[in-house]
Amino acid sequence: SSFDVAVVGAGIVGLAAARELIQRHPSLAFAVLEKEQEPAHHQSGHNSGVIHSGIYYTPGSLKAKLCVQGAALCYKYCDQKGIPYKRCGKLIVAVEHDEIPRLKALYERGLQNNVPGLKLIGAKEIQEKEPFCR
Repeated sequence: SSFDVAVVGAGIVGLAAARELIQRHPSLAFAVLEKEQEPAHHQSGHNSGVIHSGIYYTPGSLKAKLCVQGAALCYKYCDQKGIPYKRCGKLIVAVEHDEIPRLKALYERGLQNNVPGLKLIGAKEIQEKEPFCR
């Protein structure tokens, strides 16, 4: 067989690139080449499964924009394909009083990055979400 395009590597990046190329150029013939016996054999198959929000990245940076956009696209893709996931959120806690300004700065950074669903909560709401957190 002959192919118009070959993508080397069947990890998350290789497969995502191949998928995008196929969608953009459906008339071309594609091959994905992988040295292992199965896709996602290395890092792609051993990640935490967390979809990051983009809260930590520098506001306005490409990394922040792509992270927020990528998270939204990932949830949309899962919804379209019926792939189950759990939006459990993330609880970022100031343990010491002097950490509160850093927590507020992180909150502001998340707002600037357009991270959805952010809110500051108090001790009572923290206890409702995580009873062992103080």
